[in-house]
Amino acid sequence: MAYLPLANILHHKVRSAISAVGIGLGICMVITLGGLSRGSLNEVADRWEAVRADLIVYPLGWGDNVTLLSGIGLSDRYADLLRQRYPDLIQRVVPVFLWQMKVGGADHLAAGVDPQDWEVLVGNRSLREGRLFDPDNRFATWIEQRLLDPTADDAGDGGAIDAPVEIDTQTEFADPAHDGLELVIDDRLAREGRLAVGDTVRVANHDWTIVGIVPAGGMSRVYLPRRTAQFLFGSGSITRSTLLFVDLRDGLDPDAAARRIRGIGQEVVQLRQYRDMLRRKFAVMFRYVDAVNAIALATAFLFIMNTLYTMVLQRTREIAILKSCGASGWYILRQVLGESLLLTGAGAIFGVSVSLLAAWAIGSFTLYTVTVTPAWIALALLAAFVGAVLSALYPAWAASRVAVVEALTLE
Repeated sequence: MAYLPLANILHHKVRSAISAVGIGLGICMVITLGGLSRGSLNEVADRWEAVRADLIVYPLGWGDNVTLLSGIGLSDRYADLLRQRYPDLIQRVVPVFLWQMKVGGADHLAAGVDPQDWEVLVGNRSLREGRLFDPDNRFATWIEQRLLDPTADDAGDGGAIDAPVEIDTQTEFADPAHDGLELVIDDRLAREGRLAVGDTVRVANHDWTIVGIVPAGGMSRVYLPRRTAQFLFGSGSITRSTLLFVDLRDGLDPDAAARRIRGIGQEVVQLRQYRDMLRRKFAVMFRYVDAVNAIALATAFLFIMNTLYTMVLQRTREIAILKSCGASGWYILRQVLGESLLLTGAGAIFGVSVSLLAAWAIGSFTLYTVTVTPAWIALALLAAFVGAVLSALYPAWAASRVAVVEALTLE
């Protein structure tokens, strides 16, 4: 009678299938939601860690909130100050202006960077097609001549002229002689937004031309000239950026270098700390997702418990016959537990398969990333089988307590 649990399941195919699917969906939720929340954040952290730099310098007082930085931050004079004060430490300083831009139907943290520094943000990835924005620095040269006073000293306003200059960004920025309204996007955004080199997109009340596509994996999905970002999103000024990336000389200790560079009076953190800061910032979201997963699994196994208990009630006479033939209470308990484990096993196969399919579909058709790891699968399966045992305990106990005489005489 070792096949009795399987025979009982096959005897009620529809009910058993529904139970297995319920468990599978709970397992799928654990794997997919956990993989989506952590996978998407880790994907952002991976892209920031692709930056060829060791330190991030950003405004004092922001603490570990560098994950939320955008817009006006540091004066550009700090880039020159770092180069002049710490030549023994610093190999390169890259100012970047960050701003939220809606491209391809989704919001992205776009990176404004000088074309000569662009490869630092993308980790030496080469353009897949097209060209880089403002490749000859024509736009940067033009707007600097319009807005910066070369006689101003760096200790003051960073070279800004005193009188405001009126610039018609709709026409002058788009002038073919020095087009500043150019974007480079990564290939995932190009695919999901159905965008190609030469397309025009309406962003921030301006018409931008996509001039290049780069493989995904760089710091951002959208890149634009820093001078354009500064003027359009920095209140008409081109003297301030959001943060600075600092590439140290080979062989230096980043921690010791960061302590020295803090002498300029700004926040300095190591780039490798960004992942931990991001996780701390979204720790509440992780707890929320974990709570939802726990509720989903608990609901699935309450359903299993109810199913098993109903099956026990329907098979009271059969259980009584087994006991009259010498079956012990432990034997009856094992049969019920066996049914629960078989249903859970079938649900686990279904749930893992659906989660892998969902991860592929989300990664292929959206800009989100689902990371399905063996650890998450193992955790989901462990929770499932612990739930299977717990959900079988009460129905099994009720089955083992069936009164033989009463059950056999019951009409």
